[in-house]
Amino acid sequence: MPKASKKQQRKAEDFKKVKLKVGKKKAPPSNATDTSFTSKSIVLAEQSITVDKSSELTNSRNLTLKDLLSQLRHYSTPIRKDAVAGLADLLARYPEIIRAELGPIIEGS
Repeated sequence: MPKASKKQQRKAEDFKKVKLKVGKKKAPPSNATDTSFTSKSIVLAEQSITVDKSSELTNSRNLTLKDLLSQLRHYSTPIRKDAVAGLADLLARYPEIIRAELGPIIEGS
């Protein structure tokens, strides 16, 4: 019989009502989910879309030589292909920059 009484005590512990103390808050349930979260903002120093490029030489897509040379080193093949097409467009519009920027153009390609 003693084993039966221990089992009864264990069952009684599971379903025992917790008595609330005066002045204490109700304890959260043991299966409560914490739904709080934190967030941080991303600060970008500068985006090329917002920069005024009216004083610089640009192609039809408003990309400068510096932008196109950086795209020539991109890992994606379509981006590099667009950069070559943009570079050809830029050199067709402004042929005088070939002599001035020949070094970076050759290094970029």
